[in-house]
Amino acid sequence: MQVHQTEQLEDKALLIRLSEGDETAFVKIYNQYRHKTYTYAYQLSKSADTADEIVQEVFIRIWQKRAQINTDLSFNAYLRKITLNHVLNHLKKVARQKSLQEEVFQLIGISNSHTEDQLQEKELRKVYTDAIARLPAQKKLIYQMSRTEELSHEEIALKLDISKNTVKNHMVEASRFIREYVRKNAGVIGFIIASSNYFHSS
Repeated sequence: MQVHQTEQLEDKALLIRLSEGDETAFVKIYNQYRHKTYTYAYQLSKSADTADEIVQEVFIRIWQKRAQINTDLSFNAYLRKITLNHVLNHLKKVARQKSLQEEVFQLIGISNSHTEDQLQEKELRKVYTDAIARLPAQKKLIYQMSRTEELSHEEIALKLDISKNTVKNHMVEASRFIREYVRKNAGVIGFIIASSNYFHSS
């Protein structure tokens, strides 16, 4: 019982710091609760990819609405509620439209009209675009063929007359570079996205 109370007090202290805009406190909360959030999202959606997307959406939402968090209420209950809402919204969206929408930015769920959120989305778009622009010519071409044209490694290899293994190596290196660039240049939202499984090489 005492251990549980201690954990609650520690959480409350972190949430107070978070509400004041402390990024270190946010990172601690993210690391502490992301696995639990992923597990719950997976139980609801039955999809590992969806659960990973939901984790991004939930924690970006928490950061955006940090000043509105009631630190006297159960954060765990609050987290479960917004996770459920995001899963339901995601499933409704998928039901209306099977294909995934625009790359990273639709996945993070920034959809309201608040000026602050629009600025964050605009900044993230810029950072992501800058990262791609900084890739060496061949890596950039291969990355765009994979992400924008949605070609497989084999299709890219045939088009460029190179080996499939060369394509894979370029994608691994390009994804690693973009992940690190976003992490360093997009603040808290960049941290969440770069910490997720989005920038895979397949």
